Amino acid sequence: MNLELDIFYKSINQSWANFISHLPNVLFSIVVLLFGLLIIKMINKYAKQFIVSKSNDPLIADFILSIISLILTVTLFVICLGVIGFDDVTNKILAGAGLTTFIIGFALKDIGENFLAGILMAFQRPFRIGDLIQIDTIKGRVIEMNLRSTTIKTLDGIDAYIPNASILKNNLENFTIDELLRSQFIISISHDEKIDEAFLLINSFLEQNEFVLKFPSHKTLVEKIENDVVIIGVYYWYKTDEIKAPGDKLKSDLQLDIYKALKKGEFNLPTNVVSIERTANK
Repeated sequence: MNLELDIFYKSINQSWANFISHLPNVLFSIVVLLFGLLIIKMINKYAKQFIVSKSNDPLIADFILSIISLILTVTLFVICLGVIGFDDVTNKILAGAGLTTFIIGFALKDIGENFLAGILMAFQRPFRIGDLIQIDTIKGRVIEMNLRSTTIKTLDGIDAYIPNASILKNNLENFTIDELLRSQFIISISHDEKIDEAFLLINSFLEQNEFVLKFPSHKTLVEKIENDVVIIGVYYWYKTDEIKAPGDKLKSDLQLDIYKALKKGEFNLPTNVVSIERTANK
């Protein structure tokens, strides 16, 4: 029993002696750690100001800052271990980093795929917050983007969370990236001597509407003549950032006003005004 106690006391004394001998290095390592964290914080602060001023893109700035912070923090941690005297530990950390990265990357394949897709979209930026886009069968406005997924508010009010990798793999349509959108509908009128007046009337409504753009200019074209019926295509442009003129309401107002005016002018309308749905903006 006494032998075991002697071994225990010698082990405690040896550990205490080792701690005392390494105490200056431990204290110095703590100072280096605190000072390093302060420097990393300052670097992140000035780097964020610089990146935001150059890119004007918070998503890119946050991504770059997170990468910089991670690299600096790992480097600082390795330096502190080396100051204490754990050179073997640091060497093992560096040697195992590649294998660890491979294992984690394989285990988290889908997360890594979405992360990389988020990086690509952060730099390519096929859309912005508020843009009206369509991915596969999902159409709506972008309300949030991060490095893993994109949130879209659909036209019927549903929040759709789409993985970034799926966005890159599917066709993407952006209706509002240049803040312009074209809409169209058709009107059928019986062919008679008043057809030219019908064109003038339709064009007058397009020119008077405050939300129909003068440039690009609107067009009224004959789409088809069939059984003495002239099918007129009406094409016009509007700004997609105009809150007072959402696409569907603007189209509805134009069709109704033109229809009433044609009826009032005693034009023969063999069929109702029919809408061709190509693009709509709610």
